[in-house]
Amino acid sequence: MKLVQLAGSYFLGTEKFISSNSMRATMVLKEKINCERLVQSYRELILENRLLQTKIIEYPEKNKFEWGRFSPEELEQLLSFEEDKLSKKVDKDTLLKEYYPTNTRLPFNIAAVDEYTVIISMNHIVANGRCLVFWIQKWLHYYEGDEQKSIEEQTANKNLWHEILRMMKRISAFLWLPVFLTDFMLKAGKNPGKDTADLSYGKTPVKSNNYATKSYGFDRDETQKILLLCKAKKMTLTEYTCEVLVKGLFEHVPDKNRIVISMPMDIHSLSPYSPQNTYGNLIASLPAQFFQDKEIDKQVKVMFRWFKRGLPYSLSCLGAAVSRSYEKVKTQWLEQSKKPIPERSPLGDFSLTYSNLGVISYPVMERLVDSIYFSFKSQSILLVASTISGKLYMKVSLSKDLYHAEEVFTLFDQILSSEYLLNLK
Repeated sequence: MKLVQLAGSYFLGTEKFISSNSMRATMVLKEKINCERLVQSYRELILENRLLQTKIIEYPEKNKFEWGRFSPEELEQLLSFEEDKLSKKVDKDTLLKEYYPTNTRLPFNIAAVDEYTVIISMNHIVANGRCLVFWIQKWLHYYEGDEQKSIEEQTANKNLWHEILRMMKRISAFLWLPVFLTDFMLKAGKNPGKDTADLSYGKTPVKSNNYATKSYGFDRDETQKILLLCKAKKMTLTEYTCEVLVKGLFEHVPDKNRIVISMPMDIHSLSPYSPQNTYGNLIASLPAQFFQDKEIDKQVKVMFRWFKRGLPYSLSCLGAAVSRSYEKVKTQWLEQSKKPIPERSPLGDFSLTYSNLGVISYPVMERLVDSIYFSFKSQSILLVASTISGKLYMKVSLSKDLYHAEEVFTLFDQILSSEYLLNLK
């Protein structure tokens, strides 16, 4: 799928500059980690699942890349490396600073931080956030000693009627695409960069792996109150959080009139796949812009209609269709990643990125996991949310070379406080 190749081109093109090809989940277990089971379950997971033996093979002369597999010798060497890592506790800050380029480690790896906490990393070129959740729960089945139990996963629906509906949705997404682009560009104006909120304040990106993160958790009672407020406003949690973020940013930078939020969407509903067998980052993003002189909640509801129409999918497909040269696209991604955010295109000058992985309902995770937070090294401020066992968890991550970490975290301390979330009018 060319859409997957486009995402792969981004990670391979910018990897040496922004260390971007790694998703992370910080997971606290309810019981102390059994080190012997940790090592054994990891080895079994890797050896019994071909997708987790993936490496990237580039063919510059053919202007493409492919997914391949590590040889048995390479696999054993990499497993030994991971097992040695698992035998030692790793400091969280040290781990955040680490970065291993594609193919130097297995695409899914685990590090123990303390007696209860593990940090799980997965190559973003191989999978998206929902797929990472799938592989975490599958590993936990091995860890629990119940690896033969049937695993719930997303799979393609073979029903003819469902396929017809999906085809109609895909056609609709492309029919709406020119309407979305025209509306977006007209609203953005002639020089959107100057009027768009940007907490990097126009800094020029540097080659760096210097990131900071901060986590925010809500207990069941707080989460339930937030969900009831969402229901009262006739909004989903994702929509409501988006409204909160926009209002909070405008309060912080009142001299700016435009905010652009990148919001990723899993494309499973439009292009079904199995996370156990499908290689590649099957995700698309919607650039959502909001303006201070208009009602925010109404703008949010209008913007989320574009999600329902499948615009992230058709927008990404358009980008893939016009990207004829793999090497050229890699270079273009690299050049854009080196530009200050206001100098990027109206579709790419993001104020922040917001991703909600949704409700994690795998029984094994609800049994074993006390809390889980997700992060990814992006160039925009990134907020990732998820809900497990009725509790909401969020994590903010940012480049310390682009943003003033204390300023950003102070802002999010306010925006993501239960008081602010529950009293927003």
